Amino acid sequence: MNLLPTKQKVSVDTWIKLGTYVAGGIAVAYGVKKVLDYFKPERKRQESESKQIQTELEESQKKQKATFPKSVYAGWADAIATAIYGFGTYNDVIVNIFYKLQNNTDYLMLTKAWGNPTRKVYPDGSLFYIPAQNYTLPQALRDDMDISYIKKINARLKSKGIKYRV
Repeated sequence: MNLLPTKQKVSVDTWIKLGTYVAGGIAVAYGVKKVLDYFKPERKRQESESKQIQTELEESQKKQKATFPKSVYAGWADAIATAIYGFGTYNDVIVNIFYKLQNNTDYLMLTKAWGNPTRKVYPDGSLFYIPAQNYTLPQALRDDMDISYIKKINARLKSKGIKYRV
């Protein structure tokens, strides 16, 4: 006499239903996360800053033309990102880029090319994984550069009559 219950087989339909419920639950959780991310204050702040940069750029372009084409500013933004990536910083590369700016429109074009208004910047290497941070151009430079180079950049911006500072 066997006192143990006999093993019952689970039908294929039951497995399909279970898989459907699990997949549906995952899809709902993902959708809820996306909706919650949409209403985060960080996104609203970035949209506000992006609109502010665009408005200031439009006003500045009425007074002063950009000295360079858009592609130059995009290249400079990428060069800055490359200069601050990894261990150490190529400060001279960044300073030389800022020395080429001639007016407020140039500064705003570089800021806009940097990101909308932020760009993901990976912190200097470490032993542990650290996720990328969203930084505006001035935040990224202040985080990565030595203060003496920041002062050089700001002095140059001031001497050119540019009202913005790093």
